[in-house]
Amino acid sequence: MKKLLLLPFLLCCLLAFAQQETSPVKKLNVALYIYPGVGLGDLNGPADVFLKAAGLTKGQYKVYTFALQREQISTQGNGLKLTADYLESEMPKPDILVIPGGSFGLMDTMCLDPKVIGMLKKYQSRVEVMMSVCTASYLLGKAGILDNHKATTHYFIADDFQTQYPALTLVKDVRYVDEGKVITCSGVTSGMDGALHLIKKYSGDSIAAMLSRAIQYTPHEQEKWPVAPYGMKFDRNWKKKQGSVKQ
Repeated sequence: MKKLLLLPFLLCCLLAFAQQETSPVKKLNVALYIYPGVGLGDLNGPADVFLKAAGLTKGQYKVYTFALQREQISTQGNGLKLTADYLESEMPKPDILVIPGGSFGLMDTMCLDPKVIGMLKKYQSRVEVMMSVCTASYLLGKAGILDNHKATTHYFIADDFQTQYPALTLVKDVRYVDEGKVITCSGVTSGMDGALHLIKKYSGDSIAAMLSRAIQYTPHEQEKWPVAPYGMKFDRNWKKKQGSVKQ
């Protein structure tokens, strides 16, 4: 009798499994922006997550880098040398656009570059998700992409970020903020949290959990931010003040 009662349940499970197996999987192009001085951790964390997810899902994700110039690129601190897979004008249409951060000074400079800000504005309505990592949130803020949205960034510059872009609402003590078409991640390794969050969204809980175990990384959204050492506070005018002292 028990076996007969279990039969309909097993049939339902098999049917659900068969439907899952035969249902079409949405293929996604994941484009990672690289530029001179790009932070290696900001870039490699999400890149590795999406590349491993591509293997687990048998090619659901096509992952590639792009740049605005053809020359070889040095990562932050004149570290590794990179060559982009595509020029921005030639790359496949992205579904997910990842913008890694770099040094704070570099972000200030890039915020004044019309090519960079123009590129972000162009893709704002063309991609499913745009995700910034660490200081790259400044670029999205400058492009107006974060206006009237909640957002986060590296904890050390968070207050300055809110001051510079008062049209957004800063969220503290988080690893990432998901506002639908735009995701902002806090410091460096939080890009992995944002990427795993997207894997869960597009590939399901089981793939995301399997990937998390494979890379031995436990993703989380909430996290109490660290306290700056010795009570330090970020001051964007520090270099100017140093210069005036020397004079």
